[in-house]
Amino acid sequence: MNFRKSDEYFDQSHSNSKCQYCNQQFDSHNKLNEHQLSQCQQETVDCLLKDFGCNEQIIHGKVSEHYVTQQHQHAVLNATHQMKLQLNDTQMEIDPSQTTTTTNPAIAHLQEVHEVVNVLSNGLETLNDDNQHFNNELLRVQIQLQTLTENIRQVKQSIEESHSFLEGFKLNQDILGQDVSSLKEKINDLQNVSYDGTFIWKIINVKEKMGRLLGD
Repeated sequence: MNFRKSDEYFDQSHSNSKCQYCNQQFDSHNKLNEHQLSQCQQETVDCLLKDFGCNEQIIHGKVSEHYVTQQHQHAVLNATHQMKLQLNDTQMEIDPSQTTTTTNPAIAHLQEVHEVVNVLSNGLETLNDDNQHFNNELLRVQIQLQTLTENIRQVKQSIEESHSFLEGFKLNQDILGQDVSSLKEKINDLQNVSYDGTFIWKIINVKEKMGRLLGD
């Protein structure tokens, strides 16, 4: 009974506890501990392969993303390599004189584990090589994309400059046409001017008009 009261007092004294990772509020310290141990996705934890070179602290909700990083893959290779060395040392420590015609189950199991580790190690090395190849290809594609983007920008700029040139050329052509028309009118006016009091009548299409008169 006293323990129960003590727990109730502890929960009451730690009410409104807040998670330091996600800032979620809890009405008891026990619920806060349960949340941080198994539910909080924002909690920062050390990688399980910290002793093998993966020193990055990761968010609990992004563990899967961390597993595919290059740093973690190198740590996996390092851990597998050390396991292989330990298995080789264990096999060398076994005294062949103690073996009988009947296979020792422990030795057989050790050999199976050694084979599995070898397969796993080779697979991880292949995966690491593929990952490196993928990163190189990704870098090459990014460079090509940047080059293509720059080419598109230059082509777009050239098209805009061509449009501006054509618009300017058309405007100049219209102005020149107006000037030609104005000059033509001035020439026609000058041809009809009399300087001695004599008026000159200019008749155009004389042949056509004579034909009409004769026809009538």
